[in-house]
Amino acid sequence: MRWEPVKARRFSSLLLTPARVLVAVGAAISMVAGLLPWAEGMAPAHRGFEPVFFSGLGGAGDGVMLILVAFGAGALTLHRTPALSRVRTVRLMPAILLVLAATTWLNGHRGALEEIGAWEVRGGSGQLAPGLWLAGLGILMMACGTLWLLPEVVRWQRRSDDPADLVTVGPRLVAEVVAGVAGTFLGGVAGIALALSLTGPTLVGTIALGAVFGGLVGAYVGSWLVRVAAERLAARKDRAGDGTPS
Repeated sequence: MRWEPVKARRFSSLLLTPARVLVAVGAAISMVAGLLPWAEGMAPAHRGFEPVFFSGLGGAGDGVMLILVAFGAGALTLHRTPALSRVRTVRLMPAILLVLAATTWLNGHRGALEEIGAWEVRGGSGQLAPGLWLAGLGILMMACGTLWLLPEVVRWQRRSDDPADLVTVGPRLVAEVVAGVAGTFLGGVAGIALALSLTGPTLVGTIALGAVFGGLVGAYVGSWLVRVAAERLAARKDRAGDGTPS
C-alpha cells in the first residue's frame, strides 16, 4: 500500500456553521458600508449648487472604527482557534465588539444628520445615503448570529484542562514584541503615505485607516521575521549539537 500525504482541507481554519457565517457576512457588509457615503445632498459652492456627501471616513472617522470592529468580530467568530478557545474572554469578545459597532453606527448616524443640517443652513439639502442603512443591516446580521452563539458562552462550564493564565517571558518573546512595535510604527508611516498618495489630506478617515492597517501589517511582519530567525537559529544549534554540518 502506497502512503500518500493527506492534503489540508480548504478553509480548514474556519468554523463554518450557519450562525458564524451569518456574523461573517454581516461583518463584510459593514466593512464595505464603512467606505460608502452615509449622507448625500446638494450645497452651495464656488460654481453654484454642487453634489456633496458625508462619508464614514470623514468627520470623526466612524467608518474607520466600524471597519475595524466588524473585522475583529468576524475574524474572532469565524476562525477556528478563537471560536473553540477555552478562554471565556475570547469567546465573549465578538459580543463586545458588536456593542462597539452599534455605538459607532449611532454616532455616525448623528454625524450624518448634523452634516445634513449644516447643508440646509447654507441653503442646500440632503438625505441619509444607502451606505448608512447598509451598515445597519450588517450590524443587525452580526447581532443575530452573535445572539445565536451566545447561549453556549452563557452556559460556560470550566474543565480541568482549561489553560492557566501563565506567561513565560523570554528573550524571544521580548524580541518579537520589540520587532512588532517597530513594525507597527514603520507600517503606520507606510500606510499614511499610501493613503495620502491615493486621496490627499482631505479624508482624515482614510489616513487613519491606512495608519491602522499599515500598523497591523507591520506588526505582523516584524514579529514574523523575528520568529523565523529564531527558528532557524535554533535549528542551526540543533544541527551543530548533533555534529551535522550546517
